[in-house]
Amino acid sequence: MKSTIVIHRVTKSVSGEGNVVRASAELLRERGVETTLATFSPPLDDLGLPHVSAVPFKLRLFDKYQRVLTCISARRTKPDFFLNITAIPIPLSDIATHIIYGVAPEFSSVPSKYNTSWIWMAYLLPLRGLLKRFREEARRSVFIANSAYSSKAIREIYGVESTVVYPPVDVTDFLKAFHEEGEPFFVTIGRFEPGKRLDLAVRLSSMSGVRGVIVGSMESDSYMKKLVRLSRELKADVQFLPNLPRNSLIELMGKASVYFHPTLGEHFGIPIVEAMAAGLVPIVPRESGGFEIVPEFSYNNLEEASELVKKGLNTPASTRRELKDKALSFDRRNFKEKLWNIIDEVIR
Repeated sequence: MKSTIVIHRVTKSVSGEGNVVRASAELLRERGVETTLATFSPPLDDLGLPHVSAVPFKLRLFDKYQRVLTCISARRTKPDFFLNITAIPIPLSDIATHIIYGVAPEFSSVPSKYNTSWIWMAYLLPLRGLLKRFREEARRSVFIANSAYSSKAIREIYGVESTVVYPPVDVTDFLKAFHEEGEPFFVTIGRFEPGKRLDLAVRLSSMSGVRGVIVGSMESDSYMKKLVRLSRELKADVQFLPNLPRNSLIELMGKASVYFHPTLGEHFGIPIVEAMAAGLVPIVPRESGGFEIVPEFSYNNLEEASELVKKGLNTPASTRRELKDKALSFDRRNFKEKLWNIIDEVIR
């Protein structure tokens, strides 16, 4: 039996999509499925699997369009089924059963940079022209959503129902950092780019009087400088730690009391679960996939977030243990078991 995992790329950075691709490839190897990766340009990471690509050179730009153009290489294959991790229903079902694992479509009403910035809206215009074809393919495919939040958006745009399978979260290292009483500061994790809305963490620190530490990969120097200026203007007690090594991040999580997630419209939020595993209280936007993980710690505005953060500093040990136990339900093993149950039922 053969399967093609359709991906746009596999980055060296830890990302939600990267985790899904790796865990899916691992699952298929364990189940004895002969697996080939299909990409537009060669994968940036070696997963130890054969691959087919449309072009011979590695390309990091035009992420969304690489996803669509993966169709070129995927259609050259003849698998028993496709497992598409791009979230875009490119036309493949006429060749074999098409299973799609996806997040909320960029065209949906979910808040994101794609519907709040004219630059990004212009970037997506050619893709919008393909929506009719995407909807036709979606009706012929099997859709899996990474959260109920994404499932609702998939129904909105493609008109199909989807089964929810939460993405895999490697909580092992963060469990080692678990603690029942932390120091009085919060942590925020996110790439240093405008779309992650890290400025809200700066404003939160100023509003609540609670020290904040912002961690993430450096994507935009100019945005980082804006955050530093904002911190000075608001006299916020914030520390910026770009490109922090994983072991240092885990050490930091082992000291903090609260995790603050600022990004609206986030489909799931892996750092939320990682923080829970370490015993941190996660404060998440109500308008996000994080709400379905911890609705009791969700906010609509910064005023509500400020009160939750201050209360979170004194959260009892019993609640922190409950959060850790809940984080375990999102581990890699559970993801692989649920995903395989769907695949097995579809291809049987």
